[in-house]
Amino acid sequence: MLSAKLGGKFDKYIVKYLPKYISPNSYTILGLLITVIASFLLAFGLFPLAGLFIFLAGLCDMADGAIARVTGRVSVFGGFLDSVIDRYADLFFFFGLCFYYYHTRDVFLFFCTLFVIAGSLLTSYVRARAEVFLKEKCNVGIIERPERIILLGIGALFSILNYIIPLLALLSNITVLQRIYFVWKKTSLKEKKTECQS
Repeated sequence: MLSAKLGGKFDKYIVKYLPKYISPNSYTILGLLITVIASFLLAFGLFPLAGLFIFLAGLCDMADGAIARVTGRVSVFGGFLDSVIDRYADLFFFFGLCFYYYHTRDVFLFFCTLFVIAGSLLTSYVRARAEVFLKEKCNVGIIERPERIILLGIGALFSILNYIIPLLALLSNITVLQRIYFVWKKTSLKEKKTECQS
């Protein structure tokens, strides 16, 4: 939702304080390295510090696209690399939490985190498959990656992940269902039009 509504609107403010000579792909890789650090901090229960690194990784994730658009260095590979790295980042964050909840014997939050992983991966997968079949954007749904990262960062920073993780598990999978419904609705309408024309 946020990426659809705000995407690109704050580019000039983001780029203003960042060195433009660093390539967009370098920001993408830097974001992944910071994500790995944040994931280790999550795994060992250092939540407030992890929250800072989560937001820093999020800044890098915004910076790569902003730098690319402002400096005219947008590329197909850059967009592809950013998408792949985003999936790795999601997995690292939540694998770190799985490690922590496994060792603290918190079964409920461990399984909630698994559901967050499933929801976050399927949100992206369903969108990609939907856009192949529908030939149009499928960015519907209550929560996408920017919202997940913001909520995760807030949860870690204020040590309230015991509330945030169940919420993410619920909202992420609701988003998957919303996108499935969106595709069903669109394909049903197309089939009805075809039947009427035949």
